[in-house]
Parts: sequence; C-alpha cells; structure tokens
Amino acid sequence: MAVATPITMEPAEAAHRAHRHQPAHRDQSCTIAYDAQANPVYGFGPRACVQPNDVVSGDRIIGRDPDPFIRGQLLRAYNSGYPD
Repeated sequence: MAVATPITMEPAEAAHRAHRHQPAHRDQSCTIAYDAQANPVYGFGPRACVQPNDVVSGDRIIGRDPDPFIRGQLLRAYNSGYPD
C-alpha cells in the first residue's frame, strides 16, 4: 500500500505544478510582461497585460505615458545604463 500511494499522488502533484505556472491573465490577445513599477529595486513585479501607453523594455513594463515622445525618453533613459 505504501508503494501505491506515491504513484497515485504524482499525477495530482504534476497537475498542481502545471496549474501554478499558468499565465496571470487568461486573455490570449494580450502580451504579458512584468510590471517593474511595482518593485523598481528588483525590476520584477506582478505580470500584467501590456497596454498601448506602456513603455516596455524586454519583458518589463517600466513606465506609461500617453505622449509617444515621453515614452521614447523613458525608454532611452532606462536603457542608457546610467543610474537615476
């Protein structure tokens, strides 16, 4: 009986692991990125759908602004390598 228990528990554990790594949003039409504004020290935060006004560098949302010139400036400043 002790040998049969781990074998029967393994598929349930695998299903739990697969469910845990599902995307945060079920909508397949959005691109998912980490919201770096939520935790700017480490650059990772909760996953969120990228909106039209978001500034994205790699897989991180680093800011948002409705003005495309400001979005470009935010992206250049972020990728420059200079500290704030």
